[in-house]
Amino acid sequence: MRFSTSLPAIPLVGLLAALAGAATPAPAQMAPPTWGNPDQPWGTRRPVTAADQARIASYRSGHRAPAFQTDFTDAAALQLQWALQSDDHPDLQACRQPQSVIATPAGLELKTLAAVGKCHARWSTGFLISRSSYSYGFFEARFRAADISGLNNAFWLVSASHFEIDVAEVHEPNDLGMSLHDWTTSSGTSVGFDSKLKGDFSRGFHDFGVLWTPTDIVYEVDGRAIAAIATHGAIDKPVDIRFSTALAPFAGKVPADPAGHAMSVRSLRVYPL
Repeated sequence: MRFSTSLPAIPLVGLLAALAGAATPAPAQMAPPTWGNPDQPWGTRRPVTAADQARIASYRSGHRAPAFQTDFTDAAALQLQWALQSDDHPDLQACRQPQSVIATPAGLELKTLAAVGKCHARWSTGFLISRSSYSYGFFEARFRAADISGLNNAFWLVSASHFEIDVAEVHEPNDLGMSLHDWTTSSGTSVGFDSKLKGDFSRGFHDFGVLWTPTDIVYEVDGRAIAAIATHGAIDKPVDIRFSTALAPFAGKVPADPAGHAMSVRSLRVYPL
């Protein structure tokens, strides 16, 4: 993630209680993005429009039927619908192991735990990938970031053509990354946004979403369209859905003992275009 751009500050709004089921704290405003890779032939940053906002509101209105939704409370369904991942990257300060992916009565926990078995680090974090793939539509998850620095809390999509849509990469307390990567080459190229938001994403649940169409990607937080990329038709293959946590210096100072801290996911909704 390497960037710089100069979009204007955009206010964010909280969720309606009827949609959230309870009042949801939301950042009061978004500061101008602070980094940005150069625009690419397959990804050009553009202003958010009133039409973008209207489309986001339409999907969130409750008048559309989702193609898929879950609250992650059913452990058996979690195993059927998701593939729990194991990996051991030397540039991370934890392995990612299935033990860190936990379905609870309150939802999904990606919990930092003591690593088991062979691992270059002391800790494990969580990573899961949907077994189903989806085409164009609106993808929205409600989650709370872990209350420690050094943990990358991520909700992302990956296409069969090796494009990666990072819907939200959240670093405690209030750093939000939204980006698009092309991994068709070994080094990859990227375009996107990063912002500091007022508030603390570890103190409450927030909705993070993306509207993906044949021509555009529009990023949303708590019902507000806040950033957009024109893709010029480059991303046309179905995507899988991913949630993950990772201990890494790029997410802040990693604490000496991160055990027990978790990214908490309460819901996921996928609407067809």
